[in-house]
Amino acid sequence: MSIALASTPPEVPSRSPAPKDNPGRTTSPTDDAQAGLGSVPRIRRRVLVAEDNSALRESLDDLLSAEGYIVVEAEDGEAALDLLADSPVDVLLLDLAMPRIDGLELLRRIEPPPPVVVIYSAFEYFEPREVEQEVGAKVFRALRKPVSPSQLIDTVAASIMELDDRS
Repeated sequence: MSIALASTPPEVPSRSPAPKDNPGRTTSPTDDAQAGLGSVPRIRRRVLVAEDNSALRESLDDLLSAEGYIVVEAEDGEAALDLLADSPVDVLLLDLAMPRIDGLELLRRIEPPPPVVVIYSAFEYFEPREVEQEVGAKVFRALRKPVSPSQLIDTVAASIMELDDRS
């Protein structure tokens, strides 16, 4: 398997304020339906966003929540590992350069069955070849930051289809 990097010109998704009844950053399964946000997937899929940049992490949460996903956030690899141990997710959207435990080490430590992994990274500290050699079999797709919102949404949707194909 070869890790192909995708990149597009940057687009910044507009952020709407977090609902007043949801002060945390975990979206409940009914928030979007109650807000009337169009077509929510029949089976709500859980996406873990592991990203150390809080503004980007919250933007990704907003973007994916608006698409009907249940989003859980982790500010570093150690928090992501703890969340994965407590509650499985369908998709892991993973930055590689994070404190405490980086993305590569997190991938080494994930217990089976792993979620579908989408790497979302600038690759400033890791070469794609290195990532492929270390954990290539665990990675569905790798995206180089910045990525357009539509490409990110399409990639997460494709990863869900991959998950369905595994079943």
